[in-house]
Amino acid sequence: MKLDLISFVPEFLHAFLQNLWLGVVALVIGLVLGLPLARITFKSHFLSKVVNGMVVFLRAIPVFIVMYIALGILTMTTTIADTNIFSMPVCALLIGLSFSSVSSVFDAAVDSIKCRNAGKTREAMLIIPNIFRVFVSVATTTSVGAALGVKEAVSFSLTTAERMTNPADRLVLVLCVSLFFVVFVLLMRWLINISVKNFARV
Repeated sequence: MKLDLISFVPEFLHAFLQNLWLGVVALVIGLVLGLPLARITFKSHFLSKVVNGMVVFLRAIPVFIVMYIALGILTMTTTIADTNIFSMPVCALLIGLSFSSVSSVFDAAVDSIKCRNAGKTREAMLIIPNIFRVFVSVATTTSVGAALGVKEAVSFSLTTAERMTNPADRLVLVLCVSLFFVVFVLLMRWLINISVKNFARV
């Protein structure tokens, strides 16, 4: 099988939208849980210890491990279904990503609250580019979903590569996909740096 760029590129970009969509959903979960947890740490000494202990756990456990544990739990009483956007593998991936998202948003919110309480309003506003940074990290981490069959850019690329008979073509495809993700991350970092500089001028 030869790689048909005319059909591959639009299908790949469509699959990449899944990466971005998953990143957005995981980030929303992180915001919904991470921001209140950060506030709690400044309200109660006892609860702050509980929350900090929980966040340490969320921060330490790998997404890959959480994803497989979640999939195992979700499929204990039912089989894997892939009939909608919230299929079992997607839900398991989102649970895994949420662990990372919640802890990252929590860290950003805690730093922001500390700066605000110290009267450093400008530094406190840096939570916005920091949240954007969390999104970039989560959106690229969605690629681990390929291990569960989640239909995103990496999974689509691997499936395409498996149908190719020439090993050299497979290598070129993987390198091109890797380069795409590198360019995406570099572009997002550039946008983050611009936003940080703009906040610093305020």
